[in-house]
Amino acid sequence: MRSLPNYKALFHNATAEDKLRLFQTLLNAKEEMTVDLALALLKIVHEELSADQIKDRSVYKRYAAQIEALRASSPAALQQVVSAWRLQKATIPPEWFTYRKEQELR
Repeated sequence: MRSLPNYKALFHNATAEDKLRLFQTLLNAKEEMTVDLALALLKIVHEELSADQIKDRSVYKRYAAQIEALRASSPAALQQVVSAWRLQKATIPPEWFTYRKEQELR
């Protein structure tokens, strides 16, 4: 009897390492990586790293390596990501942080 592929693996929770692998794959396929996608992936990984959920320090190194890879392959794209990141930080209403803190206390 032929074994079926494990489709459950398609729906597992992606780890920071998984997201960094996706980032690298998209970066290698240059036409697939957009500034918005790079920003989204880097922000979510950064958030996970900042939350101290990750004990493996090699993920931090890989995160830094991915940012360096983006800089090497497209310095203009990295500059756009950084500018967009700063702009988003400046435009997030303060009540979003208040809500988040209240939710954590419950």
